[in-house]
Amino acid sequence: MIFSRYLAINIFKGTALVLIILVSLSLFFTLIQQIDHLGQGNFGPWKFTQFLLLSAPAKVVDFMPLAALLGSMLTLGNLASNSELIAFQSSGVSVRRFILAVSQAAFILALIAYVISDFVVPYSETSAKEIKTSGISSRVSMQSRKGLWIKDRNNIIFIQQLFPDGNAKFIEIYHLDDQDKLQSTTFARKAFIKDQSWMLQQVKKSLLTESKISVIHKKQLLYEGNLSEKLLQSLVVKPRQMSSLDLYTYVSFLDENHLNSAAESLSFWKKVYFPLTVMVMSILAIPFVLGSQRNSNAGQRIITGILLGLVYVVLDKVLIQLGEQLKVAAFVNALTPTLLFILFTAFLIHRKVIKS
Repeated sequence: MIFSRYLAINIFKGTALVLIILVSLSLFFTLIQQIDHLGQGNFGPWKFTQFLLLSAPAKVVDFMPLAALLGSMLTLGNLASNSELIAFQSSGVSVRRFILAVSQAAFILALIAYVISDFVVPYSETSAKEIKTSGISSRVSMQSRKGLWIKDRNNIIFIQQLFPDGNAKFIEIYHLDDQDKLQSTTFARKAFIKDQSWMLQQVKKSLLTESKISVIHKKQLLYEGNLSEKLLQSLVVKPRQMSSLDLYTYVSFLDENHLNSAAESLSFWKKVYFPLTVMVMSILAIPFVLGSQRNSNAGQRIITGILLGLVYVVLDKVLIQLGEQLKVAAFVNALTPTLLFILFTAFLIHRKVIKS
């Protein structure tokens, strides 16, 4: 128990250190890329700082697999170099128990990664986009996970669900006259991008006069405002930065409307398998510290970890692209790269257990 806790704490420290370095570098490059927007509208230094800080959780998720691999490799390598692993083995800790302890720590890392990916990132990314977009453009009044408000000429628009392709569900439009007096309201269950405009579907329009309210129902209606696709795209969150539930809802929406959902389904299953990827990358460090790597220095371990990370990234892109070309089911296609690394890790660990 003490051994498992000691090992886990060291792995967490190593992973956290690598994450801090990688995320800091990524935020620095984001700062350089976004610096041109500083000073536009109300996007001042304070909002710019908030935007950068809220961008950090998504970057933590992006770098988590590599950080788990490098952090575990450096931590376990240092324990091997300091002969601590030998001391533990002399006290009765077997290789199998060592693997189990690392696996337990990897499971906790995977759980933390899942929580950040599924609960923190959707909120932080939405807030970051709200701060940037509302700061630069006065047209966006408020954006939250419950919906967003947009001012378009004399129209006030509320969108409950805005999807990554600019399509939306449950839209309310309030039409005002030049004296800001409400003239009519429009409610639509769905909206699709069509020729750089919005095509509203299942529409209910209410015309307000001093004497009565007239209600009109239409199957579809072209929105006549100036709500461009470019503005909508600047407001949406990328599929990989949505929660699993939101992504599932989005895929269901596309399927219900007979739209292509292949890319979104792939994003959903990659998010489902993401904790498993983090866990595998952490466990992958084991065979590289039980063998000849125990006499190597930190620089060699870092290079080995980076190379393995690059191999995974390349393999992930190549195999998924190949799977898309071969029309492989999304839940299989998303799992293939991680599954290969699971088999690779199991093979290396099996060799070490046999030799020990």
